[in-house]
Amino acid sequence: MSLLNPWGLPDDAGYDTFSALHAQALAPWQPALEVIRARHSLPGGPFTRFALGKNAVFGCGEVVVKLVPPIWAGDAAREAAALRAVQGRLPLPTPELLATGRLGRWAYLVTARLPGRPLAEVWRDLDVPGQTRLAGQQAELLLGVQALTPPPELHFDWPGLLLRQGLELRAALQAPPALAQAAEAFLQDVSWNGPGFGRAPVFQHGDLNFLNLLVEERGGQITLSALMDWSDARSGPAAHDLISPAVNQFRRWPQARRAWAGVLAPTPEDRREATARALLYYPDDWNAILADLGAAQATSWEDVGDVLFGTA
Repeated sequence: MSLLNPWGLPDDAGYDTFSALHAQALAPWQPALEVIRARHSLPGGPFTRFALGKNAVFGCGEVVVKLVPPIWAGDAAREAAALRAVQGRLPLPTPELLATGRLGRWAYLVTARLPGRPLAEVWRDLDVPGQTRLAGQQAELLLGVQALTPPPELHFDWPGLLLRQGLELRAALQAPPALAQAAEAFLQDVSWNGPGFGRAPVFQHGDLNFLNLLVEERGGQITLSALMDWSDARSGPAAHDLISPAVNQFRRWPQARRAWAGVLAPTPEDRREATARALLYYPDDWNAILADLGAAQATSWEDVGDVLFGTA
C-alpha cells in the first residue's frame, strides 16, 4: 500500500498506482490543490477536473493546475522550460506559466487558462474542406515550433529510449505476418543507413494533435485558437513529431492526412525514420492502424510509411 505524503499524494506512486489514482475525480486531489491555491494566491471557487491528459489537470477560474507524479517529474521541468521558451513566439497562444513547485516528489505547474475547446471534440463533425484546412494550419504550426531554438532543458536521452523500445519490440509487436517478419530488418536498415542523430535536434512539441489544439468559432468557421499541453516537449529529431498526429489524429481521414503531409513535405528518408519511430512507439496497435489507413495488405514498412506520412 502506498504511503501518502502530507499533501495526500503517494510519493512512491508507480505507473499502476498513479493510473488508479488518475481514474478518481476530485476528492483525493483536493488537499494538494488547496495547498497550491494558498501558496500562489489562486482564485477562490471550486476546482474542476479535466478528463484529458496523462497527468492530473484541474481548472479553477482563469487558471489551470497540473499535478505531475514522480514517474514523470522530468516532464514537468521540461514543460516549464518549453512554456517559457515559446511564449509569444508562435502564431497561436500558448499557456502562460504562472508558477511551479513541488509537493514531496510530485511536481506541479500553474498556467493561465486559454479560451476554446479541444479540436478533438468537433473534428468528426467537420466537413472534409474544414478538416483539410485545419490540417494544413496544424502542419504550419508544427513547422513553426520546430523552427524555434530549443532551450537546453529540453535535452532528452533518445538513444536510451529507442534501445529500450527495440528490446521490447519482439514481444510486443502485433502486425500482419509479412510486416512482423520484416520489422527487425527495416529498423536495422533505418538505423544504419538513415540520418539517425546526425541532424541538428529541433524543438518538439511531442504531441501536436487534435487533443492539444483548442478551437473557437469565428465568423461561422472553426478556427485554431491555442496550442496547449507541452508535457512531451523535447529537443530531438524532427521526424518524431510526425508520429502522434499521423497515428492518433489523421489515420482515419485520408484527405486531412494528405493535406497535413503536403505542407510538411517529408522526404522519403523522413518518412522511413518516422515510420521506424512509429513502429517502436505503437508496437501492439498495428493491425488497427493499418485497417484505419486502408493498408491492411501492405507488405513492407516503406509502403506503410508512404501511406501514413505521404500524399499519395
